[in-house]
Amino acid sequence: MKFFRIIESLVKRVNSIPKNSSNKELKRTFRSAIYNTSNDKKLIFSDHEKINYILKNKEEISKRIFIDGQFDFVVLKKGLKYLKRKKRKFLISVGSHVGTTLIPSIKYNLFDHCIAFEPSIDNFRLLTANININKIEKKVTLFNIALGNKVSKGYLKLFHSNNSGDFRVVKKSRNTERIEINILDNFTSKINKKNSLIFMDAQGHEPEIFLGGKKTLKKMIPIIFELMPIILKKNNPNVLYDLIKNYKNLTDLRENKVLKMNKINFFQLYRKYEKNRSYTDVMVF
Repeated sequence: MKFFRIIESLVKRVNSIPKNSSNKELKRTFRSAIYNTSNDKKLIFSDHEKINYILKNKEEISKRIFIDGQFDFVVLKKGLKYLKRKKRKFLISVGSHVGTTLIPSIKYNLFDHCIAFEPSIDNFRLLTANININKIEKKVTLFNIALGNKVSKGYLKLFHSNNSGDFRVVKKSRNTERIEINILDNFTSKINKKNSLIFMDAQGHEPEIFLGGKKTLKKMIPIIFELMPIILKKNNPNVLYDLIKNYKNLTDLRENKVLKMNKINFFQLYRKYEKNRSYTDVMVF
């Protein structure tokens, strides 16, 4: 028994080191060690800076959240810096995954309420759980649907098994789940450019979502979305530009550059990331 008590005492002392330390790199090292020794677990629990997540184990987004404490929230904060009104009433989160952007946005009081869309049933279950364990369920309206260019039914497919954020709307094929599709305009009657921000991560489906949100776009509400040329359909860059061309500013959030919205600037930006086979996050406002 004495041996086991010694082991218990040692474990307690080791576990207390990151809690009692102010060294961020040391804390990160401990989280990395815990993550990389949790192979047998399907789910892991992240507790970082008073924000909690239940995450799928052994995938890229979960790893970054568990070790670094955030994922795309840093992109949203970058975008808010360019807006005169930083505190806003509504966040519209399209492709909410498990809540790693919307939850800190509400917890840190950047928005009063979030309207969230997540089509994957597995992600939606974790999203619901994460919202509840962070005690913000009264500030989030959840929809287990995709957004598109018309109200319909469709199919959702996971393209990379180690990235639960890479679900895409597809035509019927193997290994897909049946989903409901609605249009953005049906959910934005109360929002405007002064009280709202749209944050979108739709894996190349953005043009279809904008086609179903023409009334919303006319309001000139700031929108942050991912621009990844390699996953956009051939004609969609032109469709995308035509839908957002009335905005005044086009911001490359990776390089923190604000450009005047026009066709030359848009396609120069597009071709740059197309050539590099890379992506950026863009904000239009």
